[in-house]
Order: sequence, then C-alpha cells, then structure tokens
Amino acid sequence: MRLIASLLALTLAACTGPGRQSVPWPDEASAVAPDRCRVYVLRENVGPGSARQVRVLDGEDEIGTLAEGQYLCWERRPVRGIGTLLFEGFAPQLREVENVFDLPREAGTTSYFLVTIPHSGHQPQARRIEAAEGAALVAQRRPAR
Repeated sequence: MRLIASLLALTLAACTGPGRQSVPWPDEASAVAPDRCRVYVLRENVGPGSARQVRVLDGEDEIGTLAEGQYLCWERRPVRGIGTLLFEGFAPQLREVENVFDLPREAGTTSYFLVTIPHSGHQPQARRIEAAEGAALVAQRRPAR
C-alpha cells in the first residue's frame, strides 16, 4: 500500500512542474517606488490532491503559475485592476476553473494574497492578508522563478 501511495505521489508530481513567473521579478529588498505597488500571491500548502498549478493574471497579462508552496511577486501601476486565478481540472473532462479578485491600487504599498483551493468545487480563492502574516508566509515558501 505504501508503494502505491509513493508511486501515486510521484506521478502527480510529474504531472506538474515547478511554477514560474513570466514578468520581471522586483528587488524584494528594496522599497516600493512611489508610483508602483508590489503584489505577492502565495499558494497555500494543503497536501495531497493539490498538485495542479494555478495561473495568475493581472488583467490580461499572465504573471505566472504557482505550484504548492510557492509565491509570485510583481509590481504594477497603482490603477484599478482585476486579478484572475485559473486552476486546471482534475480530470480530462473537467475545464479550467477560475476566480477573480481586486488588485491593489494604493501607490507605494505592498499587498499579499493567499490562494486556497477548497476541495469542494476546486475553485481557487484569493484572500487579502495582513502584511505581517504575508511576510511570514513568504519566508516559508519558494519563489516561482
């Protein structure tokens, strides 16, 4: 039984690669410019069954993909914007599932969003979290580079 579980875990891991970011990665050690806002999107660690990646878009621009335990970081102009999360289905007959969230528009700030994927419905959810919690979670995750 343990062998089957190990083989299943390896197969699921092979179905998804590490996440990647498609836009330039900002210098996280530097302050945010007064005409920009920095956005972190972090993937929650949930364990088995979450091997699929989540694509993250800022408007129509793809920011990147997130695997479990990773985060994306980018800077944007402080204007109204919609973030989109796309999560591929668990079986070939299932489509991508998406959800949207409001992107920050406060100049010179850093915002953190935690992405969770509830087992019921598999629709990704983005929840804005406080800076202290976000910074602590970033320290526990890998950048999706």
